[in-house]
Parts: sequence; structure tokens; C-alpha cells
Amino acid sequence: MLEKINIGEFSLATKIDGQPKKGHILLIHCLGLSHKVFEDQINFLSEQGFEVIAPDMRSHGDSDKVDRECTLDDITEDVEKLIKKLGIRKFFALGGISMGGMISMRLVLKNPELTDNLILMGTSADEDPYKDRYKIMIEDLLNSIKAEKNHEKLHNLYRNSAELLVRLCFSQQYLEKNNNFERWVLEAMKSQGVGGIHVAIAVINRKSIINKIHKIKCRTLIMAGELDMAVPPNESKKIAERIENSKLILLDGAPHIFTPEIPVKVNQHLKEFLLSSNNFI
Repeated sequence: MLEKINIGEFSLATKIDGQPKKGHILLIHCLGLSHKVFEDQINFLSEQGFEVIAPDMRSHGDSDKVDRECTLDDITEDVEKLIKKLGIRKFFALGGISMGGMISMRLVLKNPELTDNLILMGTSADEDPYKDRYKIMIEDLLNSIKAEKNHEKLHNLYRNSAELLVRLCFSQQYLEKNNNFERWVLEAMKSQGVGGIHVAIAVINRKSIINKIHKIKCRTLIMAGELDMAVPPNESKKIAERIENSKLILLDGAPHIFTPEIPVKVNQHLKEFLLSSNNFI
């Protein structure tokens, strides 16, 4: 079930599936796509007895478009407002992939009582190592969009940006199968626009929390794709070195957004983590 949940000035489209027999799990998607990167995990975890909550972030997926500047802390506050609106005081687990992992770490640092189990996938706690390069690209895109008045040319700008994002997220082999390339380009098109660009700038300009994450005390599962071109696996290694009760799994041959590509393997790791004892290292 996809619900539009008002969190104040705008609404977040939120996928809610399953029954909370074993508790609630929050999953937060990456930049430029939507909760659909977790479709296989949502189905799997709901079958395991969890209620899974997977929102689309502002200006992404089917959420409202918010065409103003923001920071990653602002986007984290969006999730806090959503949690408050849902009336959930504690999650059995929460986490996310890429941008979603960045938000998850900030959530736990601000609200250490929110969960005992943290899931981080293909993410970073540091500044963007490619910040200078990405910032120029994204600001050029923003200026082009603001200046372009021709609808067809504007659509082509969005399409080109969406295609670039998709190729960065997934492996070429996966994209060549089952119309996956077009499927994800269409999904990425939903986040194209001024609002989506402001979110991208917020992620690129994020402040490092690498010297703060040692304060995270909950059990933490860290997964990283060996062939991640967007967030190098070394970023996950840095997180694992600093969170004491953590386990790092490097996924052979996996790209940045690996959840749809190797769902069986990801789901198995999630199951082992969620059903294991507190001392799982």
C-alpha cells in the first residue's frame, strides 16, 4: 500500500507493507530513485513477519516536489517528522542505501533509542570524495533547466540526466535484461526537476560525520558492492572501522544499487542479521 503522508508543508509517498508481528523496519532509498529499489526486500521482510515502511524522499518518486534549497539534515528531519506522524517509537531495524544510509546514520546519532539494528548499504559517513566534480555538473544542469523554455529540450535534459544516473547505479549486464534500463530511467525521471536537483546538491555538499559515528552503539550490518562506481567500497570500510558492533560484507561483482540485482543474496544477509543474537560479530 502506498500512502501520501503529510509531514507539514508537503507529503511523502510511503510504501507500507506487512504486519508488525516482529516489529517495524524502515528502509530509505538512494538519491534519484525511489522506494522501488527495495521492492524485493519489502516483499521478503513482510513475509518474515515485519511491517516495512519505505518512503519516497522529498521530490523523489511519488512524493511532493519541493522546489527549494535544502540540506541533508533537512531531509533527515523529513524522516523524523514521518516517523512521528506514524506514531512509531522504535523500529526493529532501520537503514538505507547510499543517500538512505547517510540519512540513517544521522537519524541514529540524533535518536539513539530509535532502533537496536542498523542497516547500511553502499554509503558513506564522510564528505563526497567527488564533491568538486559533481557540484559543477549538477549546478550546470540546474542553470540549464532554469534557462530552458522549450518543453521538448527540457524533457531531453531530464532524460539524459536520468540515463546517466541509472548507468551509475546498476551494472550494464543487469540493465540489458528484461527492459531494466527503461524501467529505471522512467523511475529516475520522477525525481528530475529543480526539487530533485536541490536534494542532489544537499547530498554532494553533506558534512562529514566520520568522527561522530563511533557513538553509534547499535548492531550494524554494512553491505557494499565490490564494483560500486558511485560510492567506493572503502567508504564502507571506514564506517566498519568506527562502529564497534558492526559487520562488513563486500558483495562480489555488485554495483552501487545492488538490492534489485542480487535480491536473494541481499535478503539472506538481512535474514541472518535480523534473526541472529545480539552478539553477531
